[in-house]
This record gives sequence, C-alpha cells and structure tokens, in this order.
Amino acid sequence: MSPLWEQRDFQRVAGDFWRPGGPGLTRRCLALCAERCGLKRGSLVLDLGCGRGASLELLTREGYRALGLDRNAHAAWPKRMPGRNALQADASCLPLADSSVDAVLCECVLSLLHDPCAALRGCRRVLRPGGALLVSDLFLRAPGGNGSSGRAGRCSEARFSCADGARAREEWERLLARAGFFLHYFEDHSRALAELAARLIWYDVADAPGPERRAAHCACKGGRALGYGLWIAQKEPQ
Repeated sequence: MSPLWEQRDFQRVAGDFWRPGGPGLTRRCLALCAERCGLKRGSLVLDLGCGRGASLELLTREGYRALGLDRNAHAAWPKRMPGRNALQADASCLPLADSSVDAVLCECVLSLLHDPCAALRGCRRVLRPGGALLVSDLFLRAPGGNGSSGRAGRCSEARFSCADGARAREEWERLLARAGFFLHYFEDHSRALAELAARLIWYDVADAPGPERRAAHCACKGGRALGYGLWIAQKEPQ
C-alpha cells in the first residue's frame, strides 16, 4: 500500500501542500526566520522533501532562491519548476557541499525518517555559519502512553504517515541540540492538524482502510494524541 501522502484521496483534500497549515504556515516559518535568524530575500533555501514542488514555487514567489530535494523524482518538476533546481536524493545523505545553503526548510519530513538525527546533522553540514533550520512536524502530546517510549509507532521498512514517527516535543528538541543546532523558537500549530484531519474525515478519506483512517482519527482525538509544531533553529555563527 502506498504512503498516506501518495493516496489520491488525501491529495484531493490536502491539495499541493501535503501537510497541516499549507502555504500559510510556510510563510509563517519564513517570517519568523527573517525576524529571528536574519534570513533575507535572495537567500538560497533548501526544501528538504520537496514533493511536487509547491513550497519551491512559494519560495520563489517570496523572493528566495529555491533548491528542492526529494527521495522520489516527480513528473511535476519540469512543468512547475522551469529553471529551478530539484534533486532526487536521500535526506540522510545530502549531495551538497559544506556551508552551501542559507536555510533548510523541513516540513513534515523528519517524522518519516528512521534516523532523523543523521538528516539533521546533514542539514547542519550544508548550512552556512548562522544558517537557519525551519522545521514543522507532528509531535506527541502524551509520550509513552502507547508503550513506544515516546514514539508514535514501531520502526518498519516503510512509514505510511508522519504519525508513524512522531516524537514528544522535548525529544525533537533534544535531537536538534544533539545535531548541533541552537533552538530559537517554538510555536504550537496543532489547530492546523485538527483542521486537516477534520477535512479528511468530512471527505470520507478516514473511512478508507489502511493508514489514512488511522492517521486522520489519531489527529482528531480532541488534540490529545498528536500536535503539530513549528521550530526555528540555527547553526552557530563563526
């Protein structure tokens, strides 16, 4: 069975932005990064896990130079991103030079990785000194309640939704620190997760068998199980 974000019904409901908050939350990330880390228009921003390229288009419209990277190549890239760069590569092994980008945008990606700390270390390596990391992802509101030591689900060969790899907010922040990042700011955007889950249920995606049902209902349990957060972190200046 294909992952949640590749399901046609999920894409029909979520649109081009396959995560809570959509383009509004991406713009919020960029605004906070400009305010707290000095990110300027014209900076080179790597979109880690760029999917079809919706955030790359947004970055370009907002005046940034955009570089995308995704494990899977997408047919939409040539049409939607003429003259823009998108690479097929693994987030845990970035094919970029040290200190080559000004910021990394990481939206609902870390929770899909079996070793997010390795990906975070890679992000730190490719960021210039003082470069910014913009993360939005699921976090567990009640870690440990499912017998998984703060994880939403067991590691398997493939994860079908971000819910499979959600961690407690404190654990995400420990991973950021372990990878060498200084955390500037956190914002709770769990309402955006609840709104997306409600749309999935309204349009009967949650009634389908498999991961769609589990992810949608898990997100809608009164905000008790999962939340959605935004983190702004920075590589230390030299």
